[in-house]
Amino acid sequence: MNEKRKCQKCGLLIDSDLDTCPYCGYKQEKIDENNVIDVTPINETPSKNKVNVFAFNRKDIYLNKNKNIILFFVGFLGLQIISFLISIIMLTTNEYLATFGLTGVSILNFSTYFVTAGAIILIINNDLLTVFSSFKEKRTYIYGVSYGLILIIISSFVSFIMNLITQNNQVNANETGINSITLSFPFLSFIVFGILGPLVEEITYRIGLFSSFSKRLKPIWAYIITCLIFGFLHFDFTSLFSNDINTLIVEFSNLPSYIVSGLLLCYFYHKEGFGASSIAHIFNNCLSLLLTLIPSFLSIN
Repeated sequence: MNEKRKCQKCGLLIDSDLDTCPYCGYKQEKIDENNVIDVTPINETPSKNKVNVFAFNRKDIYLNKNKNIILFFVGFLGLQIISFLISIIMLTTNEYLATFGLTGVSILNFSTYFVTAGAIILIINNDLLTVFSSFKEKRTYIYGVSYGLILIIISSFVSFIMNLITQNNQVNANETGINSITLSFPFLSFIVFGILGPLVEEITYRIGLFSSFSKRLKPIWAYIITCLIFGFLHFDFTSLFSNDINTLIVEFSNLPSYIVSGLLLCYFYHKEGFGASSIAHIFNNCLSLLLTLIPSFLSIN
């Protein structure tokens, strides 16, 4: 049997001769022989009392030089700062775009995501192969699409329940804006909102935020913090100051679906890796964009 011991921080089994846990990165202190345990061979059934919901082969990506947390701040705060800077440039250089009609808002969104993605790539730099290595595996796409279907079914069910409770079936400001842009610029919308956006968000909130917290805290706290931040990212806080109570109801009725989606994407990333969670996210977004375009396409024909 292979000699194994539990990581002193995350509790997962690692080779007894390792000084650092390959899952959470924690440097192991010197241990005595009593902490070394035998691992049950693959063909034997493990004891039921050792079952742990987080005991699967974790696929978290831990980068050196605090890149994980830097990626979160660049993806989260950087997205806001870059959007602000681009809007300032638009206001001072183009009178038409300064009105921020549909065309102006579309250019602002597309430009912001492209610039943010470029900044993230520069930060990842020589770790690009590590981050995107799972995309070479066939199982990444199989699991990714399967997880994408699960994501759509569960988030849709949560939305249905909230609609019954609040008697509201409207999408929030975030979805309304994306739908309007998609109808006017379908190709770029699929590139940015369907593919680039999910990749930026997965790097920001799964590799950046979730991995940073799962390395330092118990996994459950990493799940809770990440899914809440991810959910409120899609919440329109201006609705809190609106005199229209219906606008506020719409935002809050859509919030649980985003939080649950963030929770599921964390689980997909934690269990199967960045590639699978990204494919699931891309599948979900692209299907949503497609469903937005179909009624318009049918009406034209």
